[in-house]
Amino acid sequence: MKKYASIIFSLLASTSLVACSDGGESNAIAVQHWKDADIRIETHPNPPLAGMSEIVIIITGPRGRPIPDLTVSIRGGDSMPWVQAIQDGMIGVYRRAVDIGSGDVVILQVRLQQGSEEKVLRYPLKLMPG
Repeated sequence: MKKYASIIFSLLASTSLVACSDGGESNAIAVQHWKDADIRIETHPNPPLAGMSEIVIIITGPRGRPIPDLTVSIRGGDSMPWVQAIQDGMIGVYRRAVDIGSGDVVILQVRLQQGSEEKVLRYPLKLMPG
């Protein structure tokens, strides 16, 4: 009897967890690389909406450490102005709300600057249907 009670409890618990999920799909965004750094982005919400979305850029170097003296800027397309992301502590996390544009897929651009070196990475983002 105790075995049946634990099975029923397990089924009820798993069913309630499924019921709590929002059913939305999140987009996996590929990690890109520059020099010794791994650059990963997250969007809030995920998938992003057309217009303003928060972009979080996580940049880690060797052994997961932040990269010093790095300036990170983002924009939603070639015609939009660059805006500098705000560093969130000294841990390699940068964030900024930015207009990513509209359409089914947009190309988010992330510009990394360190001294005289510069690299622009492009991240295709599939937007949430409106």
